[in-house]
Amino acid sequence: MVWSLLKGADLEGDWPLVQHGEAERSGGSQAGSLRDRLNFAALDSEARELLRRYRPKLEPDVEAGIRDLFHRFQTAPDAARQFSSERQIDRLHDLYVSHWEVMTDARFDPLYAERVKVLADTQSRMGLDPRWQIAGHAVVLEHLVASVFNDLASRGLLPSSRKRTAELQDLVRALIRLVMVDVEIAVSLRFNELRVKHHRDLSELRRNERSAVTDLFQDTFKALLEGDLSCRLREDVPEEYRALATTFNTALDSICAAISAMNTHREEAQAATEKLSVQGKDLGMRADEAAAQLDRANANLREVTDHVRRSASQSKMTEEAVGRTVKAVEDSGEVVSQAINTMAAIETSAEQIGHIIGAIDEIAFQTNLLALNAGIEAARAGDSGRGFAVVAQEVRALAQRSAESAREIKALVATTKNQVDAGVQMVNKTQDAISSIVNQVVEINQAVAVLANDTAEQVDSLHGMAGALHACGEASKANGEISRQASSQSSDLHTVILELGQTVRQFTIERRNTHQGVASTSSNIAYSEEHTDDVAQSIFADVSTKNDFLMPIRSVGTAM
Repeated sequence: MVWSLLKGADLEGDWPLVQHGEAERSGGSQAGSLRDRLNFAALDSEARELLRRYRPKLEPDVEAGIRDLFHRFQTAPDAARQFSSERQIDRLHDLYVSHWEVMTDARFDPLYAERVKVLADTQSRMGLDPRWQIAGHAVVLEHLVASVFNDLASRGLLPSSRKRTAELQDLVRALIRLVMVDVEIAVSLRFNELRVKHHRDLSELRRNERSAVTDLFQDTFKALLEGDLSCRLREDVPEEYRALATTFNTALDSICAAISAMNTHREEAQAATEKLSVQGKDLGMRADEAAAQLDRANANLREVTDHVRRSASQSKMTEEAVGRTVKAVEDSGEVVSQAINTMAAIETSAEQIGHIIGAIDEIAFQTNLLALNAGIEAARAGDSGRGFAVVAQEVRALAQRSAESAREIKALVATTKNQVDAGVQMVNKTQDAISSIVNQVVEINQAVAVLANDTAEQVDSLHGMAGALHACGEASKANGEISRQASSQSSDLHTVILELGQTVRQFTIERRNTHQGVASTSSNIAYSEEHTDDVAQSIFADVSTKNDFLMPIRSVGTAM
């Protein structure tokens, strides 16, 4: 009930005016809160207070407007047809009077909401179109506005002061906004009710249609469940389902043809599986034999690999020994080079000694000449120079001995130099021989290293070949196992084909008459479709009518 929704609510809170149904929840709320409506219409507290202040003067005009409205209801042919009795008119008149008494109070409390709901429900039960309520509000509003400008002006309510003029304008605006808000709420209630009713009708129609479609296909589906593929839908179904029925029957024809072909080729598949099983067993035996041969070849290859591995190890040891020999020969070459350097130093020293001896020989020669000159000078001196002559004689003799010693040393140094030169030549030849030996040993070492690398590569290749043979052996074993499994699976497939033949024979694929009851079901579906079209057209017409009713409300709201 609306009262349960509005109880305890007032303008300070947001209380809904419309009890939303399932259709409204699915499509979104169609009616907002009262606060939103009043704010949008600019019907604030001052405007409502102004209405309450002029309410006693407006009540006679409201009563006159309601009398005029119901006079028009009774005299206008279109409106009079809406009422079935005078009692209905009286009941509606009382509700209008009660509603306008609460509305002109402009409090918009739960009592107002209840009166709006009661009036809307009563009009709905009477079958009155919402447009008559809009027209009724227009008639009463006409009397109110005319009264404000006529009656109030005659009583001096319109003096020349701007304050009175502004108050009159505010009163007219408040009356128009009050009536438009009430019209919008009432129309929203009516259309929400119509929408819910249409949804219920459509749901009922959908249930009926689903039931009719179930009746149409139920017997056929039961026959299919029992394995009867000969059942077909009649072609005299409604036009909307004729293409579906044709497709369904064509699909069943295709299934029957497929099952027939399956039954025809079943024996061929059975023979093929038996042959496949025999071939699988033969292939498994051959795969086992090939795997045994590969195992023997793998064992032989492992022996060859071991021999080559030992050769590679010996080549590696030879390479290391040759390396050590090369190192020793290179060390000997270094020693010879040092000896050559030493002999070159001796030769240089001998040459220096030769130069020194030459200097000594030159000194001895000069000393000899000096001693000779001294002897001559002593002889000239006579007895006074005799002692000096003796000394000169001794010096000369000493110089001669020094010269002879120098010549002997020079001869020895020359001999030593010649011997050193010969030794240098021999050492050079020795160095050349050692260098040749080093080069040959290096070449031998390189050849041995190449041989060792080749041997290692052969070992790796043999390892790869052994692995490949092992993999081939494993693959052959796996192929043998797969062949045995394939043979076993062929036997299982043969069993499955036999069971498939038994299953196929359970289906009935001969054509028979369509099940009874399809014609009556088709007529029910056709009736449901026609009824659905009528309801849909009615809904669309109501929506269009609602849009037409709301046009003046939107226009007034825009003007305000």
